[in-house]
Amino acid sequence: MNMSAEIADRKTEVLIRAAEISDVNNLTVLKQQVWIATYAVEGIRTEFSTYVLSEFTSDKLLETILDKNKILLIAEIDNHLVGCVEVNLRCDCPVDLVQDQPEIAVLYVLERYTGVGIGLKLLTEALSELKEKDFKAAWLTVYHKNERALKFYTKNNFRIVGITSFEMDGNQYENKVMMVDLK
Repeated sequence: MNMSAEIADRKTEVLIRAAEISDVNNLTVLKQQVWIATYAVEGIRTEFSTYVLSEFTSDKLLETILDKNKILLIAEIDNHLVGCVEVNLRCDCPVDLVQDQPEIAVLYVLERYTGVGIGLKLLTEALSELKEKDFKAAWLTVYHKNERALKFYTKNNFRIVGITSFEMDGNQYENKVMMVDLK
């Protein structure tokens, strides 16, 4: 039975809520796992492990949860963390078109739970909160080879508005800058 059928069959409820301090360790592991599964598709290299171990730490996640300029929502099924969305309300966009608008910095869902609507629920809730705060648009970046994410965001009214690079260990990785109107 696939996950979509399993969730529907069990009438499993997906709970979306604000992250709490008690979620720090689970969020740290979730972010590490999803990042590696998404970007280290050819295996682990030093630049990947160095980045993951320095960026996805319990201390940094705690700072994010406590930061009033960030929104961090999690998705749970049966008290198990399966996804998260992080929004940075104050972040410079690499494209002039979307200055002074929030960034969807992270939208991560465990691989087993992709394609069943959890990412959409997280994104919808985050965008709803941004509308309530009177933002007019939101932006994000997507690795240019991440076709699944590009399709997902395009399907959900994001459009490509530019290109930027993500630098890691001296290497440049092309990312698409995408924007959605919140009107």
